[in-house]
Amino acid sequence: MLLKKLYLLCLFTLSYTYGLTPEANAQILNIERARVNRDTANYLTGRLGVDFSMFNRNAGKNNPNNYLQLTFTGDLAYISTNHSYLLLNYYNYLLVNYDSRELRNTVASTGYSHLRTNLFRKRKLSYELFAQAQTDQARGLELRTLLGGGIRVAVLRSNDVNLYFGTGLMHEHEAWKNPELDQVLEVSDLLKSTNYFSAKVKLSEQISTDAIAYYQVGHDDTIDKFRNRISGDVTFNFKLNSKFSFRTNFNCVYEDEPIVPVTKFVYAISNGVQVNF
Repeated sequence: MLLKKLYLLCLFTLSYTYGLTPEANAQILNIERARVNRDTANYLTGRLGVDFSMFNRNAGKNNPNNYLQLTFTGDLAYISTNHSYLLLNYYNYLLVNYDSRELRNTVASTGYSHLRTNLFRKRKLSYELFAQAQTDQARGLELRTLLGGGIRVAVLRSNDVNLYFGTGLMHEHEAWKNPELDQVLEVSDLLKSTNYFSAKVKLSEQISTDAIAYYQVGHDDTIDKFRNRISGDVTFNFKLNSKFSFRTNFNCVYEDEPIVPVTKFVYAISNGVQVNF
């Protein structure tokens, strides 16, 4: 009975959160969320999450704005004896006035697909290769692609706490719409240093958390400056049963020299139900 009440409370919280404010996901990738710490090998695992909401807000006494929002997350991992392979996916779509052809407008279309390989995963010092494609049209990011690799150091590994540090190099391609130049497309290609520190902690049998902080930097000759990006993601997972869990997430990004004049600091807080398989 208690589990049933908790489940209904989680669903209510999910609906309430999305009903109050459309999600403005900051597009931070938490690679630890899909990693698995099992001793067995040669297996496939994954998780799937879908959030859907419809709500309205007044734009006048008899002229409400009607919103439709869909969020999809899907992670897949294959673990071999020596290596691991991750495919991480996220997509968020927000449509305003979906019931009117004349007033219909897509406010947000954001998402990413990330492929990562961890070679010799059991060693204290292992190697990573990754590729990513990303879009965030709400902020003007038409396309961001990443291709790179580096090393991964196991700082601490135990049943309840796992800490890792990673560093490497990547090529980053970005195409942004400039809001001050009549939507002119600004393109950047940079070689960057990419670094992260991650933690995965089991607080109890029902509660766990995973977090990651990134620091990426590269020199842009067109402005003769370094472009710095700091980002972070923290997720709390509350296990409801063997298949379902409730998830609360906070993420943020800060860029000191964005390609186009956009908000330097963005963040998002979200709640959702997750299916594990």
